Amino acid sequence: MEISLARSKLKPAFAGILSGAAAFVLGTASIAEGVKPFGISLICAVGKEKRKYVFAGALLASLTDKNIWLSAFCAVYIFIVLAAKEKHGGVFIYTRVLLALSASALRAVYIAVGGIGSVASVFSLIAAVISYPAFTYAFRGRYDRKKELRRVRYEISLLAFAFAFTAAAAPFELFGVNLGIIPAAGFTLCAARRKGFAFGGICGTVCGLVAGGAATGALGVMGMAYGLLAGESEPLAVILGYMLSVSGYYYLAGAETTPAAALMLLAVTAAFYPLRKKIAPAEPAPSAEKRAMDRRMSRYAATFSSLSSLFYSVSDAAREQSVSELNADIVKTVDERCGHCAGCELDKSEITNFFTREIRNNGVVTYARMPSHITYRCPNAMALARSVNGLTALRHADGEKGLKRMADEYSAFSAILSEAAKSQEESRREDRAAAREIKSRLAEIGVTCDGVRVSGARRREVTVFGVEPEKISCSPADISGVFSGAAGTKMSDPELVPHDGYTLLRSHSVPGFRMEYAKFSEAKSGEQVCGDTVSVFESDENRFVCLVSDGMGSGRDAALTSRLSAIMLEKLLCVGAEKESALKLLNKALSEKQEEVFATVDLLEIDRITGKGEIIKAGAAPSILIRGGKSYNLESRTPPAGIMKTVIADKKTFEVRKGDMIVMMSDGIMQTGSEKKILPAEGIPPMPSARALAEKILRDARDELGCGGEDDMSVCVIRVY
Repeated sequence: MEISLARSKLKPAFAGILSGAAAFVLGTASIAEGVKPFGISLICAVGKEKRKYVFAGALLASLTDKNIWLSAFCAVYIFIVLAAKEKHGGVFIYTRVLLALSASALRAVYIAVGGIGSVASVFSLIAAVISYPAFTYAFRGRYDRKKELRRVRYEISLLAFAFAFTAAAAPFELFGVNLGIIPAAGFTLCAARRKGFAFGGICGTVCGLVAGGAATGALGVMGMAYGLLAGESEPLAVILGYMLSVSGYYYLAGAETTPAAALMLLAVTAAFYPLRKKIAPAEPAPSAEKRAMDRRMSRYAATFSSLSSLFYSVSDAAREQSVSELNADIVKTVDERCGHCAGCELDKSEITNFFTREIRNNGVVTYARMPSHITYRCPNAMALARSVNGLTALRHADGEKGLKRMADEYSAFSAILSEAAKSQEESRREDRAAAREIKSRLAEIGVTCDGVRVSGARRREVTVFGVEPEKISCSPADISGVFSGAAGTKMSDPELVPHDGYTLLRSHSVPGFRMEYAKFSEAKSGEQVCGDTVSVFESDENRFVCLVSDGMGSGRDAALTSRLSAIMLEKLLCVGAEKESALKLLNKALSEKQEEVFATVDLLEIDRITGKGEIIKAGAAPSILIRGGKSYNLESRTPPAGIMKTVIADKKTFEVRKGDMIVMMSDGIMQTGSEKKILPAEGIPPMPSARALAEKILRDARDELGCGGEDDMSVCVIRVY
């Protein structure tokens, strides 16, 4: 009994000591020059149980302030006032904010008396006025006793603590990496687990802004990747989040500091994985909240789109240097050249100042604009101009590199999020006219109900409320016929769903088309591996997809490129990305590789519910549609993916019919000309199966070549029935 009592007393004390240590760490962090609001704000926000520990930590942290007495006075004054208030009742949030505001006023007066002669001092004055009350309100969300208020302010509070701890570590570096990335990564993973992928991405981005530009994209991607996959597979979510964050850091910071950053992120990830179970995951939202969440997803998509535009604009502004930085670089360049010329009487400062003025005003130094006394007396004038222009070109490239890649990543996320939001919105769109028609026609066949709801634009779902099963005399086929006629698509047989003494009748769209396919590939003569990839799969949305990718060249390198293309497209399409967005991401991945790699893309998608077919080609060979004994070419003249920075693809749409056969081939077969003999314009005999036609095409192409093919050959035949 005594032991358990001692433990119960020890736990609050230990929690208080941790709070005091946190207050000390946060109290040393600056938000601007001479402004350290976090320790004081934490005293204002914390409850009375831990206030004395927080007060001790913040008071100790005041020793690091330039004005120790002002910082210590604010801490003591706020501690005494809060203690007095609690003796006469509770302390309301506005009292805490007013106390923080008084501390900010004292700090602002101190800054103003010291003189406001620079942009930095103006920023410090503004930060002093705003930061103390703002962080008090934000921190209070962690300690509020009322659960409903704590739930509302939880996200703000978590962001505030993440920002503050990152700012505390930001002044320090290890191997060129800002140590703020360590707490930032930890808070990002916690935020993603607790509140989902969108909040994890926002938290990572906010913390990354404090920890440095390279961390912004890396941590934002980490939070989104982990949050998206955590519900499916925790190990996969952690591993993929880590890999994407390291890749993002490498893109933005280069190879020099990436190994150190990778080790830091690995340490945080390894520590987070066993501790994650102590963090409650995001709860599944009820239907009303889910709809609100989807609307938020649309806003998040718009936010990332705006960020993309912002980063594109900033990438142009990032090229600009201050006059002093630019002049220092030019002086260094001129010194390297002028050191070889002995006895030169020209004033080097005049030359460097001229170069600096030209770069700032015109962006380039031209020989025609050089003063005559410089060109006449300096034999290296042209070489100097070229060196200085080379500096600006390098600056231009470096300024664009990281930020434009970041913009591309945010743009890609924006597209995928927008498509996901649109798809979810369409799946819940109600068709009231169809609902009224179904209710009327059900009454005609003797089925009474309280109401009918028809939802979905493509995949329809019909829900009939308040039916009485014992009074239904018609067959399930009669009811599904009513549903199909009103919904405009084939519907499943209805199922009865009891729900709290209330019976529902439900039916959903079912595919009206089935697919049979056969695929064959053969490597080029003399090669062991075929460079073509043929991939066939079906998404959860009943969309049948066939992809033929031909990696340029042959052998293992071509096979690697085509398989990379096929796998990337398959994964993106399976999670709901639109074909055009997926193709843009593939083109970006191929075009940014250092070596020249590109692949043709021949993508066929058939909607098994609506019968709509789409075929997208990027550099691919023509496909052939066989219908009623006739053949029709489906072709385009576009370059392969990876050749150009912007992918050029041609899309054709058509309606499939039962009995159609679609033949997709790589260049290796088309170059033989055998398809014209096998598939003439008219008079094509019926084939027993897709396999029989695919085998015949490959066999005849092989016979046409005789001794062996000069390219890889692949064929896929799809039969609709």
